[in-house]
Amino acid sequence: MSGVVGGTLERGANALTLQYGGTVDTSWESADSDQSDNSTITGAALYTHQDPGSRLDFNLGHTVNSVRNDTGFVVNPSSYDVQNNLSGGAGLRFYPGELTTLRFSGQAGRSFGEDTLNDQKSVTASSQLSRRLTERSTGSLNASRSWSEERRTDITIDTVQLVYSYEAEGGFFSIGGGGSKANSEYPDGTVSENEAITGFLERSWVTSDWRTAIAYDRSMSDSATDLSTGLPPEFSFLPDTVRLRELVVTDSLLFTHNNQRICDVCDLGIYAEGSILESQVSGATTHEYRAGTTLGVQLTALQRLTFGYSWEADADEDANIIVEQLHRFTTSWSRQLAENTTFGVQLDQSYLRSRLARSDEEQFELRFVLTHGFAMSRQR
Repeated sequence: MSGVVGGTLERGANALTLQYGGTVDTSWESADSDQSDNSTITGAALYTHQDPGSRLDFNLGHTVNSVRNDTGFVVNPSSYDVQNNLSGGAGLRFYPGELTTLRFSGQAGRSFGEDTLNDQKSVTASSQLSRRLTERSTGSLNASRSWSEERRTDITIDTVQLVYSYEAEGGFFSIGGGGSKANSEYPDGTVSENEAITGFLERSWVTSDWRTAIAYDRSMSDSATDLSTGLPPEFSFLPDTVRLRELVVTDSLLFTHNNQRICDVCDLGIYAEGSILESQVSGATTHEYRAGTTLGVQLTALQRLTFGYSWEADADEDANIIVEQLHRFTTSWSRQLAENTTFGVQLDQSYLRSRLARSDEEQFELRFVLTHGFAMSRQR
């Protein structure tokens, strides 16, 4: 049994967006009548208060997902541990000049899970001095300090970046560069220092029918620091599982394309990402890959057919040798029964291929889906 609930509420300067989904699997062994249950839940909620006429803004966030404390894949996300993350913060803006804004902010996060997953927390203090250069461009200087605690290891990360952004009618461009410095204090009393050049580059093209974006990012962080430096992710891209990691320098390249009208009755979504992670603790280098596509076909005014494929893979020092990879195929058909009611059939196939000392895995699921939506509105 699986289900999803989501919604968006906006009123004045307040906005609340949430989406939660979960699956419960129950199986019986006929020989000895043993019963086993597996469940997984993924979701996020974000509340923000931001009034253009006020100097103060604040936010509250929550995420729940399956986390993995190693590099291994499994075909069923319920085999991972569940972790809840809470975050909150506030910002205060000042206006030294007509075109200049100075913002000071603080953000805190805490995770709750099982065993060692419970001991993660972080706090980040940051400042941003931005100035409007033209009607479409902005320059800013960003500085932050993060304190995190994970498994009795205290980590402090200082980051400074210079950022330039330009917003055109048909897209967006942003580039930033700077550096990060980390100090780590381990349970045995030893201290280590690490430095890295960090930055990002993002370019997007937007029309009425499609959006394409490419982004490169180089950052230094660990799982505990991410609790306060990042708000809940885009709900449409919530991952099945999140990998916990130590202090790493990550280089990632992401490409996305969404076309609402690839043909008269078709829409297409594509994404591809590759990452290189260099551990600042052990010095080991790993490579991570993920890609996927979704094709939707509107058969009739009431019927829709959707095909989906996703791929995840890991490699060690040699980027060309895949250690583990996971393929997922999804085929679904849906029919609208009433204005807010839809019935569908969905077939999920998962294939795990591993070079490690374990067997390959496969999983097939057939689901019958009944969806009923509702909308609430208020006019004054």
